[in-house]
Amino acid sequence: MISVCIATHNGEKYIKEQLDSILCQLAPDDEVVISDDGSSDRTLDIISDYNDQRLKIYHFKQPLITSHSHIYVAHNFENALVKASGDYIFLCDQDDIWHSDKVKKCIEQLNQYDLVVHNFRLMDEFGVWLGKNLLVCGNIYYGCSIAFKRSFIDMVIPFPKYLLLHDYWIGAIIQMIGTMTYIDEPLMDYRYREESVSHAP
Repeated sequence: MISVCIATHNGEKYIKEQLDSILCQLAPDDEVVISDDGSSDRTLDIISDYNDQRLKIYHFKQPLITSHSHIYVAHNFENALVKASGDYIFLCDQDDIWHSDKVKKCIEQLNQYDLVVHNFRLMDEFGVWLGKNLLVCGNIYYGCSIAFKRSFIDMVIPFPKYLLLHDYWIGAIIQMIGTMTYIDEPLMDYRYREESVSHAP
């Protein structure tokens, strides 16, 4: 069973395109665990309109008082991870597009490794490819491009209270304890936007 974990907040503009690219790759008993941090737009309405039992929505209220948006995102993802029940965990943003073979190719590698990280293409806010893929340097753990075995979930959560980079935390811990592989082939399109909480270089 696969659990795709998404942290949402006012993502109405792109969430349908993201979910469309995911659901077509999942089996009936897989799940998409969505932790929503107080969306005030149509994000939750769009998700509910699918009427798909694989989509599981959890409402999340931030327990911290901080001005740092990365901390909010990290703990929103943590809430999704706590609710996930799949054998394989995929992290996912609310505004990207998965390639049609992403799940298949990641699961193939997860049969041999504990953590898989894949390359991705950069696109602009309109979905136009920017002509380059991610250039790996330093931190290669972009949450939207990692998947791992559930057996490591208790080692990565709970997150430290003021954790900024949840993806680096997860990737570094699993790589330190388990095994990792990197797929150089781009398996998704990453939407590069200046207003994003985080974006690739």
